[in-house]
Amino acid sequence: MTVNRYKKQILVEQFGKKGQNKLLNSKVVIIGAGGLGSNSANILTRAGVGSIEIVDDDVVDITNLHRTSIFNEEDVGKSKAMVLEKRLKITNSDVVIHGTKKKVTRKNIWSLIKNADIVLDGSDNMETRFLINDVCIKQKISWVYAGVTSAIGMVMGIVPEKTPCLRCISQSIPSPIMPSNISTFGIIPGVTASIQCMEAIKILLGDDIAGLIIYDIWKQQFEITNLRRNPECICCSKHIFEFL
Repeated sequence: MTVNRYKKQILVEQFGKKGQNKLLNSKVVIIGAGGLGSNSANILTRAGVGSIEIVDDDVVDITNLHRTSIFNEEDVGKSKAMVLEKRLKITNSDVVIHGTKKKVTRKNIWSLIKNADIVLDGSDNMETRFLINDVCIKQKISWVYAGVTSAIGMVMGIVPEKTPCLRCISQSIPSPIMPSNISTFGIIPGVTASIQCMEAIKILLGDDIAGLIIYDIWKQQFEITNLRRNPECICCSKHIFEFL
């Protein structure tokens, strides 16, 4: 580790050398490498997380470019996961980066996340998020939900047996909306990814996290809702994992 690289971060009172060493010995799996996942991968690479696995079966589309700082025009048509692996490897040599071009399913999700200290949601649909929630609650792996629509971002850190899970607040899947029909203001994925990474870092360090965070970047309104676990939750209370 090049200490000078993280000097300003280590000076943060709540973080310090102990926090930096914890990051360098942590593994993060990011599921989805679009506007959210690519920004989160970039942030955590620069922060010095020791190992980052990026999973996505999609390719870069021209419509992705307005909401990410990593992909360029030359990347259009290429695997998102593999572009990120190549680019982030030269961003921070302290970090092991691995891209996996694969669709996440109930059959392979455990093999993809089983060595993770934490999972970050960069997906674009609730079915995948419920799948992440099921496997993480079942296997007791913390994860951080994140979603964006229009100018609004949402983040919630989930620690099994301690915090509410995603099914506590959303028992059923909303009617699906095609990703191509969802509006997204270009700035909001980066802001949301920053909040997601902050919650992930706090979880890795064993610090307290906020509840459900909702940020409207257009109105500059920030709201935190402290939630309780639902004693009737089908997932974290009854341990019924419908999506596995």
